[in-house]
Amino acid sequence: MMLADYLGLIPPANAGKPRFVNMLAALLQPLADAQDMLYALTAEFDLDTAVGVQLDQVGQWIGRSRYLEVPITGVYFTLHAPADAVLRDGFDQGVWMQGFDPTVKIVAMDDESYRKILKLQAIANQWDGTLQQILDAFNNVFPGVVIQDKGDVAGGLMSMDVLIPGIEMSSLLLAALEQDFPIKPAGVLVNIIESSVSATPLFGFDIDTGPIQGFDHGSWGIIIMSA
Repeated sequence: MMLADYLGLIPPANAGKPRFVNMLAALLQPLADAQDMLYALTAEFDLDTAVGVQLDQVGQWIGRSRYLEVPITGVYFTLHAPADAVLRDGFDQGVWMQGFDPTVKIVAMDDESYRKILKLQAIANQWDGTLQQILDAFNNVFPGVVIQDKGDVAGGLMSMDVLIPGIEMSSLLLAALEQDFPIKPAGVLVNIIESSVSATPLFGFDIDTGPIQGFDHGSWGIIIMSA
């Protein structure tokens, strides 16, 4: 309630006494401010709206950090490395690695990438083990996702495909999924497949389901990550 709401409850016999009203206003204003602050906390620590340090706090509760360990490339000297104008880690280019030099660097995910990972992790924390809940989890983050169980038990490692049409993942989001994939059956390899042409559905013969379409609409799927 606003301060005016409380002052509006003063009986008519006292409402015309300025000093009485001012005294109540002085007493009630801190309580009204505290209520406003408590109401604001709901949005500031909501997974859909939290940003910055508030999102970090939500991540601590869910159990997933914003920070990733990313391998350092193109710095230390490497033998037999292919010529690469970007990496430059061959003779007369790469730095000789010392005993305590780091091999990884710490990178912080941006809010939107971190939010997607937290949503998947939150569902994983209460996953009931069913395929339907995996599908619901991914569709909550990547609308239009299709999951296919490849049924390849006889070939060794079981695997499943997560088809994400029309969405291009950032490198940070891919790194986060690859390092610790939040939700998947134990012992199953998960292939993340996205459209080779961004903002287009995946190609499929004789099918038109929105996420998967035929000629002149769908584009080939490419495996961007296996975890």
